[in-house]
Amino acid sequence: MKKYKFVCSLDFGDVLLQTLIWIVLVIVTFGLALPFFAYFFVRLIINKTEIHEISVPDRKAEPFIS
Repeated sequence: MKKYKFVCSLDFGDVLLQTLIWIVLVIVTFGLALPFFAYFFVRLIINKTEIHEISVPDRKAEPFIS
């Protein structure tokens, strides 16, 4: 059975830049951009996330010991 893990390559700079841009947009639009912030922030996280396969060594059948 193959195993997978999620790897997020999101940097602090990406989050900071996105947040600063959205703060400016919220101020300029008098709060109308605020509902869209959550959508675009989640989309940023999903776009920066990858699925990697984990290599698991094959386990050979071990003798049953009672």
